[in-house]
Amino acid sequence: MAKQERNHAQTGIGRRFHQLAERTRQSNMRSAREQAVFLYFLIVFILVSVYLDRDSALSIAGESIPMNSNWTTEAGEVVDLYEMPLGRLELIADVSGLPVDGKSLCLKSIDTLFDVYAGGQRVYSYRPIIPKRLGASYGMYVHTIPIPEKTAALSLRLDPVFPNVPAALDDVVIENGGQYMNALFRNNLLSFGRSTIILFIGLFFLTVGIFGKILMNSAGLDFISLGIFCVLIGFTGFNDTLLLQVLTGHPSLIRVITYVCLIFMPYPAVSFFASATGNSRTWMIPASLVLSLANFAAQVLMTHRGISDYYYMVYLSHGLIVLAFIATVCLLFRAIRQHTIQKELLRSLMIGLGAMMAGVTLDIVRYYIQQSYGSSGYTRLGVLVFTLMMGVYLFREQTQALRQKQRESSVLLSEITTAFARVIDMKDSYTNGHSSRVARYTAMLARELGCDDETVEKYYRIAQLHDVGKIGVPKSVLNKPGKLTDEEYEIIKSHTQKGYDVLKDISIMPELAIGAQAHHERPDGKGYPNHLKGNEIPRVAQIIAVADCFDAMYSNRPYRSRMNFDKAVSIIREVSGTQLTPDVVDAFLRLVDRGEFRDPEDDGGGSLENIENIRSGLENSPQA
Repeated sequence: MAKQERNHAQTGIGRRFHQLAERTRQSNMRSAREQAVFLYFLIVFILVSVYLDRDSALSIAGESIPMNSNWTTEAGEVVDLYEMPLGRLELIADVSGLPVDGKSLCLKSIDTLFDVYAGGQRVYSYRPIIPKRLGASYGMYVHTIPIPEKTAALSLRLDPVFPNVPAALDDVVIENGGQYMNALFRNNLLSFGRSTIILFIGLFFLTVGIFGKILMNSAGLDFISLGIFCVLIGFTGFNDTLLLQVLTGHPSLIRVITYVCLIFMPYPAVSFFASATGNSRTWMIPASLVLSLANFAAQVLMTHRGISDYYYMVYLSHGLIVLAFIATVCLLFRAIRQHTIQKELLRSLMIGLGAMMAGVTLDIVRYYIQQSYGSSGYTRLGVLVFTLMMGVYLFREQTQALRQKQRESSVLLSEITTAFARVIDMKDSYTNGHSSRVARYTAMLARELGCDDETVEKYYRIAQLHDVGKIGVPKSVLNKPGKLTDEEYEIIKSHTQKGYDVLKDISIMPELAIGAQAHHERPDGKGYPNHLKGNEIPRVAQIIAVADCFDAMYSNRPYRSRMNFDKAVSIIREVSGTQLTPDVVDAFLRLVDRGEFRDPEDDGGGSLENIENIRSGLENSPQA
């Protein structure tokens, strides 16, 4: 009694597993369709709203008065704020004829100390006190200076931080201060977004490098170095946007961190490319580390002692970055020559490196020729292209690895099931080849029933092992030519449960055990071992039952000839709905009509006598 309850419990678990898996698959498909519909309506609504709102910004736009060329010296010389001479300057602008009430003088300053006067009174002063160790300059900052009512003239007193560099003001206008800041954030949003994306990509690669050692080993890439490199690039981009300077109120701190990011950038770049090209032991890695640390020490010490400043020594960082790119190119060519890199990875690295080199070159040229501050936009774009190429490569690499693993698992499972099937047939001398034929018939029926290729393959493997439990049946009983006793019959019936016990712990395909246990269940509940009915029987077991029944009749045995083909088909048709599942029988009959089950050597002969127990569905003798 306890054994029967255990059998029922195990079968219940298998059935619930099968039903749960099917319900989960259907639920996931339904959820995917629902999410697609949801996203469709959401995107359509957003696009329509953007179109309808396209002119609304015009209603809030205020007047903006450019103020770059309205300034003169005390001697009356006109000065363009974008092309100022060296040294200290005092400038004045007549604004008596301009609508300045309620507005602000808005500008960006670059390493320039200055005071603003309105009507002879100082209304604003920006002369920050910077800790000595941070250097002399503050970098870039944004100012919105309210203009007092009835102001007729504005004056500027400008003191450049560095004596050999002229004072620098940018984007000088008179307009509403809030509108100016809003435009600043809006215009820099794209650049800020790119920097944020690069920063998060870097943090992602760092996480993978620290916690994903398996992925690192399989991909053969130094994700920690790549992550650090992306984080450095991302933070450098934040400096360009001025948003961090405004949000933190510490532009000098942001500037120093940006310079330090440039200092340390060469080492992770060289380290990553060395790992990617299979040259992790190259001398270039320690050399780049030593040079980066030496550059860092020199700049910190000279800035702290007032001998120089990060601003003047940025060319050292730029030079090391150029050397790092040269090193990466050398590593790539060495890998090509030594064949230590995959073609797919090589292609991705060359495209990404080319994009980065182009971006860095353009930004350095802009910095030195145009004195363009906030000039790493092209570099960030190049890094985005590079990370995109790495992402594409990693996706393809992992996809191929998963497919290869799946193929290997499939081959292994195929070899194991085939070997087991041969062992089964070797033990049962009366049914040699039975397991392979039932597997082939099962695959034919599954395909006819509309199963996909993966399911057909899976059902084929399950059918190969449907009789694996016969290994545990004594050979004297299994190969007995005569009619079995009741006790021997119970032993034969136990092969279903024995098969389940053998296969239940194979996690790669849990259904193997279900097929072995349930292939003698019947829709009318008179099967064994658990007397399942109708749809309680797992689908694969329903299909195997038809294939098993047909082969039992339509195969030659040492003690008898096979049954006449038409006779066997008529019996299967007859037991549809009682012993066999109706829709599976219908699929079988369709295949029969197309001539796919008849043996090509069948000349129409065969026994017309009933094989005992086929009609009743009880396997009282091994002949069935």
